[in-house]
Amino acid sequence: MLSSHLLDEVEKTCDGVAIVDRGRIVAQGTIAELRDGGGTHLLIEAEPIEHARTLLASSEAVSEVTDEGGSLRARLTDPAAVSELNRRLVEAGIAVRRLEPVQASLEQRFLEITSRFEEAA
Repeated sequence: MLSSHLLDEVEKTCDGVAIVDRGRIVAQGTIAELRDGGGTHLLIEAEPIEHARTLLASSEAVSEVTDEGGSLRARLTDPAAVSELNRRLVEAGIAVRRLEPVQASLEQRFLEITSRFEEAA
């Protein structure tokens, strides 16, 4: 058993994880289960970026689009929609330079999970 706030180290060392928030276990499972619980994300670099953001945000396959310093991160509701999104971007005249699936780190998921509980309290 390892108890640590160094989640990168936990991710590299442990098989199973429990996230504790204010003395309660709020999430538990394997590293893969907790990371995958955040959904599928895509990192997208495209021009014009504003047009790409608008197109992605209007898609039913995308639940959220955020800026990532010159690129976009899209959270997908349907992981199978990647090729369809790429096709729609290209057909709209958007030059796609990068379209890469991104795996959330355990630290990112920890912050998502615990932030959600802070907002509800």
